[in-house]
Parts: sequence; C-alpha cells; structure tokens
Amino acid sequence: MGLLETVKKSLLIPISETYADDELNNHISACKNLLVSTGITSVVVENHPLAHSLVVIYCKTFFGFKADGSVKDLPKSFDMLLNQLALSSGEYHVSE
Repeated sequence: MGLLETVKKSLLIPISETYADDELNNHISACKNLLVSTGITSVVVENHPLAHSLVVIYCKTFFGFKADGSVKDLPKSFDMLLNQLALSSGEYHVSE
C-alpha cells in the first residue's frame, strides 16, 4: 500500500475517492521535506515506518484543519516522534 493510500485510510477516505488526492499529496510532500530538512535522510523518510507515521500525523493535523482544538495533541506527538526518528535514524539500514 502506498503512502497516499495509507493517509486516505487513516482519514477514512475511500481509496477510490480522488477529490482530496492533490491536497493530500501536497501535505505528504511537505512533511517529507520537513523531515529531510531536520537531517533525516531521504532513504529513511521513504522506508522507515516511523517516518510514515509522521506523515500520517502531519496529514491528519493539516488536512481540513479546523481551529476548534480537535487536533491539539497531534503536533505534540509529531514533535516527540520526529525527535525519536532523528536520534535513531542513523542506525536504520534498508535491506536489499
């Protein structure tokens, strides 16, 4: 399953629905760029399950964002997981 499909599933959007694909792809790209800008290698961003979790959290936070406080804990979780990934990603190896 690709990352877009994973994000759509987490947002309860049917895979067959494409109305939000452009916005979701933009959020996915923005999150990946953010991860790389913090020093996490692109190999880790593309392959590490924790990086994929960060993308999901990022998309859940910003897709259809409402300022009602319903996603107030997501940024805190994102920061914690980002720090964990940044500290441990040097030990991550992709098996071929």
